[in-house]
Amino acid sequence: MAEPTVDSLVKSTLAALGVPVARLRYKGKANTYITFQLVLGRDAAFADDEDIAKEQFYRADIYSKTDYVALVRQAERALKQAGFYGITVNAEAYENDTGFYHVPLEFYFMEV
Repeated sequence: MAEPTVDSLVKSTLAALGVPVARLRYKGKANTYITFQLVLGRDAAFADDEDIAKEQFYRADIYSKTDYVALVRQAERALKQAGFYGITVNAEAYENDTGFYHVPLEFYFMEV
């Protein structure tokens, strides 16, 4: 069995919120969904000239045609509980062409 990845942890953590979750692009028709992407991965700690930890920086985007505030708060709590940190909720927007409200979240994970 393959070792779980940070990607799979992001996806399973967000999917537990009860909405569809997809990497980069969602192709379904749900009124609320989440996409996510890896923004940056970098070595973060070294010992004896070897990297011993990698920091992963992710972005998740919540899209909803209805009230999304509770989902944003649930996502923050779930990510924190799963070991993510530095969770930031960025400026919300309304997309006239799609009718979706859009809220980006950014967060980090340290892989040791």
